[in-house]
Amino acid sequence: MTSIDATLTYEAEARYEDQMPTRVLTLIEAAAWLEALCAAEDLDPPILRRERMSRNIEAAALPDEWCIVVCDVAPTQHTILHELAHLSCANKGHGAEFRTQLVRFTRRHISVEHAAYLYRLFTDAGLRVDPFDATR
Repeated sequence: MTSIDATLTYEAEARYEDQMPTRVLTLIEAAAWLEALCAAEDLDPPILRRERMSRNIEAAALPDEWCIVVCDVAPTQHTILHELAHLSCANKGHGAEFRTQLVRFTRRHISVEHAAYLYRLFTDAGLRVDPFDATR
């Protein structure tokens, strides 16, 4: 993936959160929600913890530690799904596999409307999202 693709992905996600925000969760709520959605996805739930990070970083997925680190005590559902998509993909970047997984997670765990809007923003930006089995 090129750096322009990463930039376009981040820009699409920023527009998505501006126009169709997801629920803000306390860390306790986020950990419980993450546990439940990982059970539904047949994934080992990652550790969720809060740490200080650079001002321009909301969260990070740490695959070696199987951990999601957030900088805020109140992450959004989208932030949690974004980082889980990183952990669940073989390619840890922001490419088509990541975007496909993020749209799929959004559809299953937030709403069809949210997923459709995110998909549209990605594809309108010229970013690929692969077809997926919506029943999975």
